[in-house]
Amino acid sequence: MDSPGRVAAVRATGLLDAGEAPGLRRLTRLAARLLGAPTALVSLVLDDRQVFASQIGLPQPWADLGQTPLSHSFCQHVVNGDQPLVVSDAREHPLVRDNLAITEIGVIAYAGMPIRVGGETLGAFCAIDVEPRAWTAEHLAILEDLAAAVSSEIELVQSAQHAEENSALVRRILEVSQDAYVSIDADGLVREWNPAAERLFGWSRDEAVGMDLSTLIVPEAHREAHRRGLDRVRSTGKSVLAGQRLELPAVDRDGRVFPVEFTLQATNIGGGRPVFHAFLHDISARRTAEEQLRRQAELIDAAPASVIVRDPDGTIRFWNQGAEQMYGWPADAVLGRNIHRLLTTVFPKPLSEVEQALATTGSWHGELVHRRADGKTVVALSRFVSRPAAGGTGQEIIETNTDITERRRAEQAREESERRFRVQFHQSTIGQVIVGLDGNILHVNDAYARMVGRSAAELTGSGVVLLTHPDDRDGDTEALAGLFADDGDSYERTKRLLHADGHLVDVQTGVRLIRDGGGRPLHLIGVVQDITEQTRARHERDATQAVLAERNEQLQRANQLKLDLMGMLSHDIGTPLTAILGYGEVLSEADLPAPLTALTTRIMNGAHRIDELRHNVLAMCKLDAGELTTVRQPVLLGAALQDAVDAADMAVPVDCPPGVTVLANPAHLRQILVNFLTNARKYGGGATGLSAVVVGGEAEVSVTDEGAGVPAELRPHLFERYTRAEDSLAEGHGLGLHIVSSLAQANGGRVGYRPGVPSGSVFTLRLEIAPAG
Repeated sequence: MDSPGRVAAVRATGLLDAGEAPGLRRLTRLAARLLGAPTALVSLVLDDRQVFASQIGLPQPWADLGQTPLSHSFCQHVVNGDQPLVVSDAREHPLVRDNLAITEIGVIAYAGMPIRVGGETLGAFCAIDVEPRAWTAEHLAILEDLAAAVSSEIELVQSAQHAEENSALVRRILEVSQDAYVSIDADGLVREWNPAAERLFGWSRDEAVGMDLSTLIVPEAHREAHRRGLDRVRSTGKSVLAGQRLELPAVDRDGRVFPVEFTLQATNIGGGRPVFHAFLHDISARRTAEEQLRRQAELIDAAPASVIVRDPDGTIRFWNQGAEQMYGWPADAVLGRNIHRLLTTVFPKPLSEVEQALATTGSWHGELVHRRADGKTVVALSRFVSRPAAGGTGQEIIETNTDITERRRAEQAREESERRFRVQFHQSTIGQVIVGLDGNILHVNDAYARMVGRSAAELTGSGVVLLTHPDDRDGDTEALAGLFADDGDSYERTKRLLHADGHLVDVQTGVRLIRDGGGRPLHLIGVVQDITEQTRARHERDATQAVLAERNEQLQRANQLKLDLMGMLSHDIGTPLTAILGYGEVLSEADLPAPLTALTTRIMNGAHRIDELRHNVLAMCKLDAGELTTVRQPVLLGAALQDAVDAADMAVPVDCPPGVTVLANPAHLRQILVNFLTNARKYGGGATGLSAVVVGGEAEVSVTDEGAGVPAELRPHLFERYTRAEDSLAEGHGLGLHIVSSLAQANGGRVGYRPGVPSGSVFTLRLEIAPAG
């Protein structure tokens, strides 16, 4: 009875603190009725008491307490013996005659059967009488069957509790999940929708449940495919997407389309109908991060510095374009090779010390000497950084090298220049002065003395600061502090000196702090150049630039006025031109004499030419103003080609596969094709064909003629503004093909040209095929 496993099994039933289970209540009543006993109990026995999961006929206060101590328990003996206990008169039974249940509860006759669940005896199902009683075999058989039913009922209660606990756990998991959980049935109707789904898609659970999922989160372009997939699942009973990790676009309540990642799972409910479950999360940030990583990789590859990733033993794993340019070796030739042998690296210290620094601090920097692919020597300012290799196995070295060869040469040249400086100091025509650390002039050349209107002897020993305009002295003080603090070796600045006669001298000064071998300051050397005339010229230049800027603004206003006038003119021409074309068409269809018919034809040709020019002017105005926009829509290409031929008033054979539909602005498409056809009439003797073919996901439209073709030197500039053949006799301003190219780009397409075979020209237009459906 004291077995921890058995006691734990009793507690695991969940019946100790729960209300009376309806099934157990029915069984105790049935036992009392069938056995004619006033009391029936379902007793669960613990190691310190017995608890009644169901009871009938128990006197107070025990009925309200629902339990008794073991001193009042007959059922404990059923558990201890794991067998039935039958007592006709408890007062005479040696096992229970001292039990307090006899005097305090009135238990005289007792029949109890073990309640066994999961291999453990949890208690007893018993019938009790307040009078002595001889229990018949039939009574005991009924009690045994009912005890088995009690065991089954307890198992059912446990299963229901477990199911409820699991359901509650699942609900809690779904409530706290950061991923959106969505469940739909085979008809696509939402069955479940967690808080994360509410946050992600903007629809509350009450709004979403029962709705068609496709109308909630599936973009319109994908809804038909979603519905076809559900139809296929309903007809076949299988889902080809179940268990796969998918990335698809989704749309939220506000119409924002964004990518989501999810894994689809399918389960079956009654009748074999599938239910689909998916946890979805927004991967916009990941896509952005991936794009950022890709761009960072491109930036690293395009960096001007040499960036190399290698193993600690020197094996090259990555070699960017900067390394290719610096060393002359392409990446394909060096990957997998040892960098030190490839570049004949010369270290400033033994390689073992460099490797030790990497192992200790994770980085090293210094100057290296490398040899390029062409044999030239390169001095590199190098930095090594050690980090864990991709995959977490071992280390890798990121090596960045900057070519400082020219800087080293410049430094050497500067040192040589300083040596020469000391020789030519006094002969220099540029002012030079050597100043002690106390600010007094030690040496000064004649050029400097003349600059301030004094003699060299007069200046020697005087304070140099007194020669600087008072307003500029603070700048000298700050710059000198930087030199003494070792922020740099020298500085340059512009300031004003005081001439002996009182006027100001604008000068450009360069000051260097000279130190001894131990790094201690010795004195200052200043080089001073009179820039008074340059300063005056700069002021004049600035004034001139201000005037030019004002003129440029005037030109921009004039240009805008030109565009406004062109746009207004083109628009105002449209109204009378429409009337001319309308009446011209009426006259063309009338039965007129031959001379009038010819005149009408000339009127219509002229009107069409003006209309073409008007559209080109409008397009150019929009191009110049940056306002050329378009809204693409599906256009049946064959009809559009024939419409363009009719608009151009030409008889040109049209060849287009049936049903081809492209994405374009119909008006722009017509303007492009009419422009090509009229160009062929002007320069190629007239178009000989207008055809279309499908190439991949695009349609290519070709306008052919058999004219002289485009000169070879003109072809690279054919679609640029104002491009015309110098010897062309046809009218035009060189804007038509430029406008055509811009219109094609605005519609997601492109134009092209190729010579005809054996002669003539082929102008092409490529446009995107419209998606099916």
